[in-house]
Amino acid sequence: MRTDHNPHDRVRRTHVCVGLSLCALLLSMTLLALTKPRQTQPAPVGFVLASWTPDSEQPEEDTQEKQASAEGIRECVITLRSGRTISGELVREDSRIVVIGIEGIETTFQRRNIANIVVLAPVQERYEKLRATIAEDDIDARLALIEWLRSRKAYGIAIKELDDLLILEPNHPHAKLLHRWLSEYDKLESTDRNEQKDQEDQQDQQDQQAEGGKPETPKPDTQEPREYQITRNDLVPLSDEQINLMRVYEIDLRDAPRMRVPDEVMIELMRANPDAFSPDQDQRNQILQLPAVDKLKLLFSLKARDLYARIEVLENPDSLIRFKEQVHHGRGWLINACASTRCHGGVDAGSFRLINERPNTDETAFTNLYIIENTRLANGTPLIDFNTPERSPLLQLAMMPSNSLFPHPQIPQDYPGMKYRPIFRNTRDRKYQQAIDWIRSMYQPRPEYDFEYPPKPEETQLEPDQASP
Repeated sequence: MRTDHNPHDRVRRTHVCVGLSLCALLLSMTLLALTKPRQTQPAPVGFVLASWTPDSEQPEEDTQEKQASAEGIRECVITLRSGRTISGELVREDSRIVVIGIEGIETTFQRRNIANIVVLAPVQERYEKLRATIAEDDIDARLALIEWLRSRKAYGIAIKELDDLLILEPNHPHAKLLHRWLSEYDKLESTDRNEQKDQEDQQDQQDQQAEGGKPETPKPDTQEPREYQITRNDLVPLSDEQINLMRVYEIDLRDAPRMRVPDEVMIELMRANPDAFSPDQDQRNQILQLPAVDKLKLLFSLKARDLYARIEVLENPDSLIRFKEQVHHGRGWLINACASTRCHGGVDAGSFRLINERPNTDETAFTNLYIIENTRLANGTPLIDFNTPERSPLLQLAMMPSNSLFPHPQIPQDYPGMKYRPIFRNTRDRKYQQAIDWIRSMYQPRPEYDFEYPPKPEETQLEPDQASP
């Protein structure tokens, strides 16, 4: 029996199996296209079918430019007159030759030797079809799909897919490494494209000058571009006392967390409500010996709000645990998707700002919860609908716009970084259902806390020698 097995072998085997499945799917789609009669039936869905003979006309220039501008390589399958089929990247073609890139090596074929060419659908279109067959939480299959995109130089699409995956698994080592690699490679590709465009523009100007014309001068931009500050905002977290009060209001008496109710609190309660307690001192002393949860029931029943802040809650109640672990951080999405510095955690976030410093602490999590609960849309609608949680704008704004009751506003075109990416694809999304369960677990009716946030700035008191004359 071998004992030197590698614990990562199972993961690698899973990647290989998923990759082979994707290849089999693509191969079956390609074979379907090749076996369809070209003259009597239309091309299969997802393919652009084109057939040439030595005397055939070339595609229109605007179609070629549109295909060239799409992200990823142009793939094709050619069938030679001998019956041999070859697949690869369609590098270039004219009336005489077709150049195919096969594993990075350009190979030239004479058109007179080609019986048929099938140009596959753009990478984006095929990616969407493949993505629809993969479950949201199937990390291995999604990584295999990202590798498929990488091999076709669709770096932007791959990065967006990785962004979504990292929301689900923010600490996945392979996904993080792949994201860094793809981001750097995408920068290099963008630089090459920009340099090529500059060279083409310069050549166009030289051609115009040689023909006696004047090169077009770009029109001045009448609107100055906005300068964005990609920095954290300066919001301060709630204090320990304020967070403790939030815990008090979220306690479920049927499943209460550990807490401590000081004797002084109960003595003040009995003094403030003499008619509710026995005048016998022994019976009053027995009240001091009650379990903390029974003391809390007395405080709640007499609505002693002025004493709630003095209850020491030593653990987070269930509703706050759900928010912190399933919505805010940990396995959640709020910090990674909404509260990043480039989004609502930055200074350019507008009126709705969240904290993202020390994201796994109670101070950050429950400050953000307070902010969310007290934020309203422009029409006065609160972000959380406690009566109908599934209609909460907080969740609908994170939904794919085509399925949302409150689509997320458009991000300015000149804003740096990634554009808006939905967190939930539909109402069946696991994280969406977890968020609904969290909202339903919150205490009803919602309390009004006896504190103000954000705190007002303290007034500076003048020293005696600084007093005005």
